[in-house]
Amino acid sequence: MPCDVSGAAMTEEFLFPGQLSAADWILLFSDMPVKPYNLQRFAAEDEGRTEDPTDRRQREERDKGNVPKSQDMPAAGVLLGTVAVLFFTGSYMIRQVQSLFVTFLGMDFRKFQNLTNEDARQIMLSLFWESGKIVGPLMIVAVIMAIAANILQVGLLFTLQPLQIKWERIVPDFKRILPNRRTTYSLGKIIVQTIFIGGIAYLVIIDDFIPMLKSSGMELSQAISLFAIVAFKLMAITSIVLILLSIPDYFYQRFEYIENLKITMSELKRERRDEEGDPMIRQRQRDRAYELRQQRNMLKEVPGADVVITNPTHFAVALQYDLSKANAPMVIAKGADHLAFLIRNIAKENSVPIEENPYLARMLYRDVEIGQEIPETLYRVVSIIFSKLNRFRAGQV
Repeated sequence: MPCDVSGAAMTEEFLFPGQLSAADWILLFSDMPVKPYNLQRFAAEDEGRTEDPTDRRQREERDKGNVPKSQDMPAAGVLLGTVAVLFFTGSYMIRQVQSLFVTFLGMDFRKFQNLTNEDARQIMLSLFWESGKIVGPLMIVAVIMAIAANILQVGLLFTLQPLQIKWERIVPDFKRILPNRRTTYSLGKIIVQTIFIGGIAYLVIIDDFIPMLKSSGMELSQAISLFAIVAFKLMAITSIVLILLSIPDYFYQRFEYIENLKITMSELKRERRDEEGDPMIRQRQRDRAYELRQQRNMLKEVPGADVVITNPTHFAVALQYDLSKANAPMVIAKGADHLAFLIRNIAKENSVPIEENPYLARMLYRDVEIGQEIPETLYRVVSIIFSKLNRFRAGQV
């Protein structure tokens, strides 16, 4: 008989799995609470990082010395510069080496029996100077080419932050040895470089292989010249190949750099908010700036008003009555407190009449916007004020 596992009480027969059917097992486990499990623990590290890094984030990484660049380009530049120096100054360097050997190997060593510290210092300085004249051009050009290759990729940048000792740099990161996109690319790059350089070396050496085998029967100068020419051709072609291979490597490093700096949408919003400010605050700032512009434009209209109605201190409303523009007096400026004080001062400076009427000032300030005509309910009160002004202008008061 099938077991009923939906009841509240369970008997001992449920302890024997062989007595339960498949349907009973489904009913049994369907009533058991299942603890939710966070599947994000299995997500990739860059899950959700779909947005390109902001300019601010790239500037911060640049200040830290984290910039996209190919390590092969400086190496290829140094090799190419060295080859160029050897090509143009090879004969000079050979003469200097010969002079060095002649100078120091031809010395009378019998006088060294009473060698003093000053004599030893002079000999070492002379040796370093003569050696420096030989390797100096190579070192100078190598440094210049290395700097130029880096400037070509990242521009002018000088920072000491990469030299700072950090704990995460000391602790080994075993993730780097696991197969991923970067390690796969690095392996493929090494294989391609090996194939290209090996093939070119074969093509360069194969033409001179027979003469190199016969070098044992040559004079020393001829053998050295032969091997030097082969080595020079090999180094020159290798440096050119490395430079050509470093160009796509640079673009890949830039792609990898952008991928590593990608951020989530929430991070993008947070960085924009930090850089540009809270949108609500910026909206309030724009509203405030608009209000200030409106107030300045409004105050420019006060000198053309016919009368200013005041509270007398808290409110001020400027009225203008022009039959060519409106059928009734129109509010051209209004304000409270400090703005009302400015309206009164401008009216006094421009000889605009000021009429104290608290009730009318409050009604106009509350019910009539700037540029609107006064309502019909206020015609009588305003007409009395304008008729008074007309009698004042006519000299009847």
